[in-house]
Amino acid sequence: MTRRPVQRPTCPVTESVVNMDPRQTADAVAQAMTSRDHAALMALYAEDIVFSSPVTAVRFTGKAEVGALMAHVLAGFQSWERTFVFTGDDECVFGARGRIGGHDIDLAEHFRLDPAGRVAEISIYGRPLAGIAAIAAVAAPPLAARHGRNRERLVGLISRGLPGALARGDRLITRLAR
Repeated sequence: MTRRPVQRPTCPVTESVVNMDPRQTADAVAQAMTSRDHAALMALYAEDIVFSSPVTAVRFTGKAEVGALMAHVLAGFQSWERTFVFTGDDECVFGARGRIGGHDIDLAEHFRLDPAGRVAEISIYGRPLAGIAAIAAVAAPPLAARHGRNRERLVGLISRGLPGALARGDRLITRLAR
């Protein structure tokens, strides 16, 4: 797997961005994700952001923790594009498709904004399961590395084979069930 480096600011988003409406926020998030601009993405997040991942029931909280996760996720995506967007008074929902760790993935992302227009909550849902596992295989080992090399190796060993096994299982089960 070839990991692409996270690009530094290329989007016109800065730390002073506030009071955007949900559509503007959705557009800025899509631009930052597409260009792999970690700094621009972080500028859109509230300090107390809560991130609900499709990979685990554990929520990531705070800009530092979510930022560390997103740095690895951004570096792991080979492609990412927004496919649709719906907005409400203080929220937006958009779809995305991409490729991460060699696996295709479709995502639905729900964002709730704080009164200043920053992203306060993110819930992400995805399919197929192999694509979700690819997110784990890309992001979990470097996150575990904060707790030591042995933990990084163990998490890598556990997560590395999951995407391929799930993709093969999906093909087999589909063939047998049809």
